[in-house]
Amino acid sequence: MEPIAPVQPCNCELVVDVQIPSATDCETDYLHWDIPFVDTAKKLNVNLPRFGQFTLWSAFGNFNNNDTSDYVIVTEGGTNIENPPRGEVVIVVDDVIVIAIPSPQLKTRKVVTEDLNQDGIDDIILFGTGPDTAQSSGDITTVIYMYASGSYRVQEIGSISGYYHTGAYGVTNGNAEILEINSQAFTNGSNGYVNLLQSSGTSEVWTNSDSNITTHHVARTFHSELYDFDKDGILDLILGGHEWEEDWMATSLRKVVWQTHILRGLGPGQFDVDNPIILPQILNWGVITDFDIYDIDRDGNVEIIITRTTGRDGVQFELVDNEYYDGIKVQILKGEGFNWYQDQALESPNIIGLGTFIWPHKSTIYDVNGDCLLDIVPESDKLNAASFVDFNSVRGIYYEQQDNGQFNLKYKN
Repeated sequence: MEPIAPVQPCNCELVVDVQIPSATDCETDYLHWDIPFVDTAKKLNVNLPRFGQFTLWSAFGNFNNNDTSDYVIVTEGGTNIENPPRGEVVIVVDDVIVIAIPSPQLKTRKVVTEDLNQDGIDDIILFGTGPDTAQSSGDITTVIYMYASGSYRVQEIGSISGYYHTGAYGVTNGNAEILEINSQAFTNGSNGYVNLLQSSGTSEVWTNSDSNITTHHVARTFHSELYDFDKDGILDLILGGHEWEEDWMATSLRKVVWQTHILRGLGPGQFDVDNPIILPQILNWGVITDFDIYDIDRDGNVEIIITRTTGRDGVQFELVDNEYYDGIKVQILKGEGFNWYQDQALESPNIIGLGTFIWPHKSTIYDVNGDCLLDIVPESDKLNAASFVDFNSVRGIYYEQQDNGQFNLKYKN
């Protein structure tokens, strides 16, 4: 694993997010601790399988209040999809594994780090699907509170189980909000709503209530983030997943919004669900795997950076070029508030030709070459694993920002 430090420090102030954390501003997804290209498989001494859903999920944070990035890795217990054994939660502080405990979830799907109780130490949020099958019983959303003493506490904060393929976290005026996006709940009934969890200030007590987003609305949502796009002090919600319409949606009991879109926030757990702001689509690249919201070109306005892989209606899990989970496309949207247009769509090499699928589950915004311009690094556990030889020819891929704001495909040596 590479040292957790900037690759080439530059002599300028590097602004990664225009929203600086404070007690009064809306804040979410502040990723200044993120470091790209970390080989989590090597850290755990595991070999990743060529096929199957075994994944190492990870997120960076600060677990001991110093200037060195720390990170958490959540493993799955094996390749049995319907009855997976439990994996582990492994916490790495100053590049040393300090905690390794059985995972509280059967199949974690998203990991978020944030200082939930405002004690100066980041905590960990786990969203989980449970067995990744139809009608899954799911996992309960769980928080791991980290403390300055080096101790921790695991707390289930969801009162119900659900197939939470994603979840969104944000803070307004010191109060935390979590939306649990259950992409299968719509099949269980016609009256369901997305679950809202809330915690106030330094409290570690969570309340549970319904938002006004129906479970049908998010039936094809697999990624989400909360962010104050129009700067009105109220968090908005960006949603994406499978960006194509399916036949059954025409007769659905409630409307399914399959397009990638933003919902304007009206208050905690309340959104303008009748007027979604539809974002530009990319045909045949309909699988959304990550959102990042940054002022990446430092012009004073944030960009929406959408990481995609291939997917379209009627094609699933077939090793065919440019059909499903083949390659990476990073889409950059410019605009402000609720008006967005596509500025760039960044290409990648063919992946399926290497004989396996890819799931680029996040993109890291980072100055790779030390030129004070932020670059985009699409990442996955397999892309970063030196032991996963199928990806040798594409390992170290990133998009390097040029002086004119355009991005060129590069590889880190």
